Amino acid sequence: MPEDQGFLKKRLAECEEELARTRELLLIDPITGFFNERGFLRALNAEMSRCLREGYFLALTLLEIQGLEAVEGVFGVFGVQKILSFLAEHLKKHLRVYDLLGTTSRNIFWIATPIKRTGEGARIAQRIQELVEDLVYDDGKLTFPVRTTLITRVLCGGSPSAELLHQTLKLLPKARLAREPLVILGSESPEQKSLEQKIFRAIVRGELAVALQPALNIRTGKVVFHEVLARFISEEGTVSAGTFLPSVEGLGLFEDLDRQILYKALVLLKNTPEIGRVAVNISPQYILGDLAQDLLSWIRELDLYPQDIILEIHPQSTVPPLSLFPKLHFLKGEGFSLSLDKFGSEGVHLSFLRDIPWDMVKVDGGCIRGLITNEFDRRVLGFLSDCALLQGFKLVAEQVEEERILRELTRYGISYAQGFHCGEPELIPETRYVKPPGPAGHHRRG
Repeated sequence: MPEDQGFLKKRLAECEEELARTRELLLIDPITGFFNERGFLRALNAEMSRCLREGYFLALTLLEIQGLEAVEGVFGVFGVQKILSFLAEHLKKHLRVYDLLGTTSRNIFWIATPIKRTGEGARIAQRIQELVEDLVYDDGKLTFPVRTTLITRVLCGGSPSAELLHQTLKLLPKARLAREPLVILGSESPEQKSLEQKIFRAIVRGELAVALQPALNIRTGKVVFHEVLARFISEEGTVSAGTFLPSVEGLGLFEDLDRQILYKALVLLKNTPEIGRVAVNISPQYILGDLAQDLLSWIRELDLYPQDIILEIHPQSTVPPLSLFPKLHFLKGEGFSLSLDKFGSEGVHLSFLRDIPWDMVKVDGGCIRGLITNEFDRRVLGFLSDCALLQGFKLVAEQVEEERILRELTRYGISYAQGFHCGEPELIPETRYVKPPGPAGHHRRG
């Protein structure tokens, strides 16, 4: 029996090693040896995170190879593959070993290079152009002079990596007309980079603060819950979450952000129970991760009631709805209230409305602001009112900024309202010193 166990353990270890190798292969383009699109986006997120952490900029270069269609017409796909492999080997030989190399289509290469100053972006672009300038593939049968289009963008965090690649691709028509590489510095500056570095460190160290914004019962005018909002406090002032959420998404820090804000909200509720129920924004990434484990552990530790905690979920188009359903049903069964955030914005499907037992649905501010003047927005609210009656949830209006809109909401069965007209967020500065248990950043996937 012990021999059988030893054999099984050894075989299990071999299977795990094979699985790890297979996963790595799924991230590599077999022709060039570069990262494929999935692998490059993953590596780019990690590199942007490292640059923010260590105080560097990042030069992202798009290299388009021209004329491959003509090669394929004469020599077929195999001829194109020989050229791609030749060019990839040339780049790998002459670029630094720590530069990231990726490909997202047959004629598009990407190179990500860490730099210390924004001005180095132009030199990076010039160096890459010199590497491929006058380069010719010649195997005796196929001769191909390499012609390329180059775009280099200098980054300091900010937009999600997939969006950065998409934005850069849209510049290709302009770049093809230029004789020199197109270098884009964008709005990045040393000041912006410094701010993003500070916010990044505050997130991974658990040093953000929270603010509370009340939601009112429209008929009684009483506060029914407070939404917990993330804030970054610096010497220059207080920065709202809307400013740094693009960096959070691009660097894969949603779980770190959500985890610390949730814990701070629970501690605040424990210490000041008079604030009543709290609503905390939760990303799909945290739901699919360790949310349930953290939440159940913390409410036991702090002696809180699940019904005082509203989990506010804003779905994302990159996360399949079906993957969230069992997790949300479990949390609902444990006694926590569920709120669907920003209905009417991108990424919120009708299946979310139908298949999850929501306690509340928050209507995106875009629909609310147009209530007086826009017939379409009124029809949307009428539809939601019917759904609320059928499904048994409450409607919450976001971004209510004037009295006449507040009065109009009652006609559509909306129970609660949030916005500057109902009450501005109140910063709780001392919450920046409250940190969740466990080492900072231990939930990050890297």
